Amino acid sequence: MAFYQYRLFFDSSVYITALLSPRGAAGELIRLIEAGGIQMVVSEDVVTETDRVLRLKFPELIQESINLWTHLAPEIALSPTFDQMKPFLKKLATDDAKILCSAQLAKVSAFVTWNTRDFMAQGVASLVDFPIVVPADGLKLLRKWIEPFLD
Repeated sequence: MAFYQYRLFFDSSVYITALLSPRGAAGELIRLIEAGGIQMVVSEDVVTETDRVLRLKFPELIQESINLWTHLAPEIALSPTFDQMKPFLKKLATDDAKILCSAQLAKVSAFVTWNTRDFMAQGVASLVDFPIVVPADGLKLLRKWIEPFLD
């Protein structure tokens, strides 16, 4: 049984980007998940949003997405209660507040997203106790975290 010290919450934008461009930073994060180096965490809302976007914009990727979800077997974070979401709703729209609050409740190591406009808006980072990063910065964080063990 694998032990995942680093648990990264994936926003739908990162998962979709990995499907569209497997050689980019998001794709590299997927390869690290496949190798057992990190645990992918998502919420039901992320899965639902991903499915909606794929059906609308990239229907040719639906089967590949289903196969990848099955292969990666991400941890599904619990949905927050309305009371748990209240502080998040002061800074984010309801859907984004629910996703980021789910990540906070799951106690992840980092939140990876391409939605910098909303998730990296002023004051949002103060709601959580982990970094909110784009995929390339997620890779840099992983390197920083494991570097002490490389010597």
